[in-house]
Amino acid sequence: MDSFLYFCTLEEIKSNKEDNMAGLYEQIINQLFKAKLEKYDRKIYHIGMKEIGRDEAIQYLSRYLYALIQSTIDDVAQQENGVEKCIQFTNDVIKELGEKFAIENYEDDLVDASNSILTSVIDKTKCDYPDLQKYIQRITPLTSLTKSSLFTGAKNSVNMISELKKEILSADKIYIVVSFIRLSGLNMMLPELQEFVARGGCLRVITTTYMQITEYKAVEKLSKLAHTEINISYHSDLDRLHAKAYVFMRDSGFHTAYIGSSNISHAALTEGLEWNVKVTQMELPHIFATVKNTFDTYWEQDVFETFNLNRDSERLKKALDKNAQTSEGIDYSVLDLMQAKEYQNDILDRLEKERRYHNNWRNLVVAATGTGKTVIAAFDYKRFKEQHTKANFLFVVHREEIIKQACATYRAVLGDPNFGDMWYGGHEASSYSHLFSSKDLLNNRLDKLQLPDDYYDYIVFDEAHHIVADTYQKILHKFKPKVLLGLTATPERMDNNDITQYFNHQISAEIRLDTALNNRLLSPFHYFGITDSVDLSEVKWERGRFVASELSKIYTNNDLRTNIIFKTLEKYLPNYNDVRALCFCVDQQHANYMNAKFTLAGLKSAVLTSENSKYRNVEIKRLAEKKINYLFVVDMFNEGIDIPAIDTVLFLRPTESLTIFLQQFGRGLRKAKDKKYLTVLDFVGHSRAEFNYMDRFRALMGRTSMSVKEEVEKDFPHLPLGCTIQLEPKAKEYIIQNINGYINSFKKTRIIQTIKQFEQKFSEPLSLASFLRLTHVPLEKLYNGNTWNGLCRLAGVTARESELNVELSRAVSKKWFSTDSYSYFSFIHDLAARRFKVSEGLLTPREQKMALMLYYDLYISAGEYDSLQLMFNRLSEDELFADEVCQLTEILMSRCNALEQDDNSAFRDSFPLKLHGVYTKAQIQVAIETSTLQKMSPSREGCERNTLNGIPMEAMFVDVIKDREEGSNTNYKDFAQTAVKFHWETQNSVRQESPTGQSYIKGSREMLLFVRKQRNAAENKYRTLGYVYLGKVTLDSFEGNKPMQIVWNLKTPMPGSVYEYAATLANV
Repeated sequence: MDSFLYFCTLEEIKSNKEDNMAGLYEQIINQLFKAKLEKYDRKIYHIGMKEIGRDEAIQYLSRYLYALIQSTIDDVAQQENGVEKCIQFTNDVIKELGEKFAIENYEDDLVDASNSILTSVIDKTKCDYPDLQKYIQRITPLTSLTKSSLFTGAKNSVNMISELKKEILSADKIYIVVSFIRLSGLNMMLPELQEFVARGGCLRVITTTYMQITEYKAVEKLSKLAHTEINISYHSDLDRLHAKAYVFMRDSGFHTAYIGSSNISHAALTEGLEWNVKVTQMELPHIFATVKNTFDTYWEQDVFETFNLNRDSERLKKALDKNAQTSEGIDYSVLDLMQAKEYQNDILDRLEKERRYHNNWRNLVVAATGTGKTVIAAFDYKRFKEQHTKANFLFVVHREEIIKQACATYRAVLGDPNFGDMWYGGHEASSYSHLFSSKDLLNNRLDKLQLPDDYYDYIVFDEAHHIVADTYQKILHKFKPKVLLGLTATPERMDNNDITQYFNHQISAEIRLDTALNNRLLSPFHYFGITDSVDLSEVKWERGRFVASELSKIYTNNDLRTNIIFKTLEKYLPNYNDVRALCFCVDQQHANYMNAKFTLAGLKSAVLTSENSKYRNVEIKRLAEKKINYLFVVDMFNEGIDIPAIDTVLFLRPTESLTIFLQQFGRGLRKAKDKKYLTVLDFVGHSRAEFNYMDRFRALMGRTSMSVKEEVEKDFPHLPLGCTIQLEPKAKEYIIQNINGYINSFKKTRIIQTIKQFEQKFSEPLSLASFLRLTHVPLEKLYNGNTWNGLCRLAGVTARESELNVELSRAVSKKWFSTDSYSYFSFIHDLAARRFKVSEGLLTPREQKMALMLYYDLYISAGEYDSLQLMFNRLSEDELFADEVCQLTEILMSRCNALEQDDNSAFRDSFPLKLHGVYTKAQIQVAIETSTLQKMSPSREGCERNTLNGIPMEAMFVDVIKDREEGSNTNYKDFAQTAVKFHWETQNSVRQESPTGQSYIKGSREMLLFVRKQRNAAENKYRTLGYVYLGKVTLDSFEGNKPMQIVWNLKTPMPGSVYEYAATLANV
């Protein structure tokens, strides 16, 4: 290990150039550095420092000591009796650590006086070699098992294939992931692999059929080896699996892995200038753990399917045949439909939440084309059918060609090849109970069918943006189903008809942009924020938007801005004469001006608005065929308009609505042949504080561990796969100013002023709900150290103030914003509706625990009351408090996203927590009875143990992203391998033989898992996030010591929304 960063002097860094030390460091400041740095003039030099935090101490101080000790031992070892002195010194250090920090059994770590390194332990009864030393030499790699090394294919260096053979012969388990496997490479290591499996070794291989480079015979040979499993991806678009790794696990713990550029081919392993790093568990445990854990995660992914020679040989041959033609035969991708993807499960959960919590059975699902809307609908019906076995079903399509595909999807998902009848031109249905029909045929024969209004229990409208048409209206008004499900990629229409009116005026669920991008359902984007010459800070703002006429006046006839646009095209587009670009303008005057300027500049362009919509199809065709390259549009470019090949979007005006911005942005995200990415050119000027850049960048990035402001300042380190955001310096400055202004616009004084003017401005009675709905003040900003009652008193609209405002403010900002539990908020709402006039004795044991959870939400310590009854009595005395809690919990219930399920643990009868609900640690400590009314749990550890109802239990609290890992791509210790498998690392002191380790192995405790993404909220570092309760887990596998690595089986699959962030290593 290079000690440079951890033990060095300034002279060693810059030699004789101490006058110019500029650069980046991660150097611990020792006394020498402190003295040297004090000489630097702070007017000339910025000296950046940060405090060593608790978690960072593990990294920095341990490495600092390592380097210091290594340097010392290096000097001492050269002296007479140097090795003996080093051993004695090592043992002195071990004793000092053991005694000073009371380390259990530290004597076991003392170095033996024999002065020896253990190199092998061989069972001679199982070794057929007469010469044991030659056998050991044959299986021992030339490179170290403890020191990492690099293979470059250079002359006279160790040959990689020879090392791989030795690694194979000395391993107990082998894991290989490569893009392709060639027979020429496999044959070189086949004898060693045969010997490896013959002695019981287990081999796992992951590979792909990408570009048909893998050879069938190679896979066939591998599959015939004993104890060998092969997982293959048949996805032709999986071009991002370029990983090449060979992992060798040894029961001794001396694991190794080769990571680099070599697939299994003769050229890659012997001839090419391939670079591969050998990583050892002993030297780089965090890197090795990431390699091993990533392999395990890939292994569990659905995209890699288990290969069975008898079952899958023809399928593999076809996938590897470069001359194979697409046929009408079996579509193997239909096998994926038997299990919903995690992002699809997330949509299904949101639909169920809408129906269960909000009694909303008219649901609109918005998802881009290609994201599997029909699959989602099929799984939703499957869930519905489980509860309504005799449910009649109708699927209405806009185009007949979709009917066969939709019916096949439902049959695959339901596992019923006879499900449903198809009804379209030339094909009559034999039954109408489960019907897939074209809207025209159904509409024409609706009266003759004479079906009762309640005949269908579940109706789906595909391409629901057409629902306003007369042909749909007749069907819609005829039937009264239990469930009405609409599917669309484009909910907005050019005629401004609102289709959500048929779905209770809302979108029930949609696939988030970052989710679709990370699942490669859409084209990645390259977004450029261009510095605009126009200042919009004084442009009039009304009803949440700029006044369009004023914007148009500024943008039209603005030659300076137009020249900037032309220069931008030249700078950022590979060929500005070879694009399909949509350009969004303010109004027709602006669009006509831009079109004239582009035409004058020799660029092929046209204009399309609602006023010339009769030319719509013509202009669309011209753009698709590149007869024009730029289409200037004013109204939304949506219904009836679909050009997947759009590769460029220009935002020539600010789009105030986030929804419209994303819809416009999405016009170019459709995947198309030969389209690698979408280029977005957004012109960013100095804007008003009301214009919200924060939400749009959050939507583009998805949920990251940083605030939007931090992401902007650090140039967007967290983005969906394949995407980039690049801001020009001045544009970046404008955006940061805007974010600061937006945040400051919700200061307390402004909120109070808005409350004062509310009824005059909105002509509606003032209430918490109406205020939030009409002013768009975020609830989190309202309760930032305040309460609704307190703000109203300061605004002079109410005379009295609750005596419990401090407690309520703390509960909301510190606890309830970190809680997502409909059942818990419903319980509090019920108490508040009864003005807390409750008898403790009439509460069930579960309700008593929830009441105690409420106590710890309101109060910071134990002992405020001798009983819950006294707390109820105090709360019931304050009507203002009860009124506000009643209003507030109604709002919190409406915001709940968690789809709760009944607890699956042994404590379910009295346990106050619901599966998949989100709770604070204090609430959980009440649930597991480590906190009581008289005593608050002191634990700050990652685990808490107790005995409930006579059953020993342990709660595991997991942060997927640790504080010290910000900006790191490695060292994830706790993560989801699948929706039902979770990898967890114990505390550092736990051995397999210890009582704690044995309790995990033997299952002597009821293990409950609580998971959150990170400790603090991204947009508010002062708010601690709650934990998702994932319920009971049981042991799947374990390995290692101090700490142990354990994989738990979840009794109930985790929600898709949790899996999305918990599966940190799953990127395929």
